[in-house]
Amino acid sequence: MRKDPMDITSAAKDYGSLALTEDRRPGQPTWRGRRAPGPEPTLHFLHGNGFCGGVYWPFLRGFLPRHGLFCSDIEGHGASEAPAAFSGVAAVLERARAVIAAQGLDRGPLVGIGHSFGGALTLRLAAEHPGLFRAVVLLDPIVMPGPMWAAVRLGSFVGRHPMAAGARRRRERWPSRAEALARLQGRGIYAGWTAEAMQAFVDHALRPSGQGEEVELACPREIEAQIFEQPVWPWRAFRRLQCPALFVSGQSSYGFFPWARRVTQRLAPRVEFLTLPGGHCFMQEDPAGTHAVVADFLRRQGL
Repeated sequence: MRKDPMDITSAAKDYGSLALTEDRRPGQPTWRGRRAPGPEPTLHFLHGNGFCGGVYWPFLRGFLPRHGLFCSDIEGHGASEAPAAFSGVAAVLERARAVIAAQGLDRGPLVGIGHSFGGALTLRLAAEHPGLFRAVVLLDPIVMPGPMWAAVRLGSFVGRHPMAAGARRRRERWPSRAEALARLQGRGIYAGWTAEAMQAFVDHALRPSGQGEEVELACPREIEAQIFEQPVWPWRAFRRLQCPALFVSGQSSYGFFPWARRVTQRLAPRVEFLTLPGGHCFMQEDPAGTHAVVADFLRRQGL
């Protein structure tokens, strides 16, 4: 039977009031995150490249107090320390699994949820550690079909990856959070985001630069670029996936998703698919609607 929800009313008002967690290991960057207690299963969330857990608060807070929540900020994102260079997909997967163990999350039922890069990582964690998750929810996961994945790797090798080049050129500092909000709102990847989602980005994906009110990207541009250059290989993971999975994509997201869906259906026919209005960050455009479809999936799995 589901336990009575714990009282987290105050925590649910503000992401920054959730308990801060730290994972320190010799010779490795410190990983930080936020945790809210609550009934099982606990939801384990991994964010997209350049973002962090707090950016998704308008979407995630709807799961409280029905579930516990743990958001882990990948190296170089949010409150976590940045290495000199991206450690690589294999190292990040190993560290994410170690953080789960250190938090004791694997001692109870756990659901994996991830967006973009975090969705691809969640898929790999589920496949490589059977039984870790009772179910996974993949929100616009970056799962490129083989030929595209190979082209991206080749383009990265010769310095011709457009998204990596864009990351290296992007503005990284603003005179204040208010100025950053005014400059970013409605532009590029942020087009269509709700005002609350934009505020969450400004609050949690930017940090003080040490120069008065000036703020800077919490994720260094070079780390973001290197992650773009090292896409996750997902297809062996789909073959090995054992738990229920929901694959949600944005209707106007990247053009490879229909192709990726066909490949996934062939390799993992039990995966459920859903397309929602919006782009790659549809959960920032309609946090409540995205929460509703994910919550419905979890209910149907008895979670």
